[in-house]
Amino acid sequence: MSSPLIQLLVLAAIAVFLILRLRNVLGTREGFEKPAVIRQADDRAARRDRFEVIEGGADPDITDHVEEGSAAAAALAAMKAAEPSFHVGEFLGGGRSA
Repeated sequence: MSSPLIQLLVLAAIAVFLILRLRNVLGTREGFEKPAVIRQADDRAARRDRFEVIEGGADPDITDHVEEGSAAAAALAAMKAAEPSFHVGEFLGGGRSA
């Protein structure tokens, strides 16, 4: 046999060996894997979900972040009217991190 053919067979054998070893290892859930974390709702989140805007009054969730009566306050109030679970603090925090 010629030398290039032997080299090709040796490299093919190594590739097959590595593929089989990786196939056995990848996809297993053992070792140093962290367990899944289940988040429990704390009292703050439960109180925040019960927060309701009183019609005609200033919304402290909005006025804590922008001036009352401004265009930004009107836009945030419209968002909050469309989605009751909308929270301005979380929204602005996400905008800052982005």
